[in-house]
Amino acid sequence: MGFNGMDDFVNEVTTNAKTWRQPFNKLTGVVATAGRAYDLTLATGMPVQNLYAGTNLTFTATSDTDGKGVWHGGNVSPDTKHITNIGVMSTVATAVPSFIEFVDVLGYYPLTTTTVTTAQTLVNTVTIPRYTDGAGVRAYVVAVGTIGAGTPNISISYTNQAGVAGRTMPVTVSAVTTAVQSHIVHSDPSAGKYFPYLPLQAGDTGIRSVQTVTLSATMTSGSLAIVLCKPLASLPLTTAGIMAERNLMTQLPSLPRVYDGANINMLFVTASATATATPIMGYLETAWG
Repeated sequence: MGFNGMDDFVNEVTTNAKTWRQPFNKLTGVVATAGRAYDLTLATGMPVQNLYAGTNLTFTATSDTDGKGVWHGGNVSPDTKHITNIGVMSTVATAVPSFIEFVDVLGYYPLTTTTVTTAQTLVNTVTIPRYTDGAGVRAYVVAVGTIGAGTPNISISYTNQAGVAGRTMPVTVSAVTTAVQSHIVHSDPSAGKYFPYLPLQAGDTGIRSVQTVTLSATMTSGSLAIVLCKPLASLPLTTAGIMAERNLMTQLPSLPRVYDGANINMLFVTASATATATPIMGYLETAWG
C-alpha cells in the first residue's frame, strides 16, 4: 500500500490516526574522540541499553519486541510505514558539530574470542530479518567492552545481496587501540580506518550474512560485536541546545521505509571530543497507510 499523494497522507494521519511520535533520550557512557563513530545502542537511557549478548560467533536477530530500539508504532501490515520527521539535540556544547545516523539493527554476532588470530567461522542458523536479500545492509564492528592495546587488521568474508559467498573487503581495515565501549573500532580519521560501516567488495550493495572474521593480531582483551544494520536516515547537530529537525516528506523527500519488527537505533559520529554522560535526545515520527 502506501500514500497516494498528500491528500491521502493527511487523511491517514489526521482521520485514521495512523501515526506515532516517539521520544528518545540516550546518555553516552564514554569520552568520545573527535572523528570517531559510536553506537548508541550500547548507551543507557530510552530505549534501554543493548549489550549485544549471545553465543559467541552466532548470529542473533533483533526486533522491536525486546524494547531495545526506538518504538515506531508496532506492526501495521498490510499498510506500509515510513519515517516522516526526526529531531535530535544535545545540551552539551562539545556534542556539536556531529551527526546522528538512524539505522535498523537487524542482528549481530558476539565476538568474545578477541585474542584468536586465525579465521573464526560464524554461525548463521538464524538469518537476517526484514531485509532478507541483504540489499542495502551494512556491517560494523563495535566494542562491547573496553578493548585491550592490540591493533589488529579486521577481515571478514561475507555473502552479498546477490547470494554470492566469499566476498571480501577491498582494502585493509584496522582497529584502533584500547577502544572504549560503543566505539566502532574501525572508525577514526587516520589511515586504514573506515566509518561508520565496513567497505564492501566492488559492485556489492549489501550483506546477507558474514561467514568468517579474522583478526590479524590479538586485541589482548575485551569483546566485540559484528552488527548488521540497514541505514535509514541521518541528521546533523550544529548548535547545542537547539533541536535539529528534518522533514523526510517535504524537506528531504525520502520517507524511509520502516518494516514490521524494525529495531531502530542510532550511531553518533563526532567532530570534537565529547564528554562522558553527554545527553542525546530527540524524537522520531512515523506514519503509515
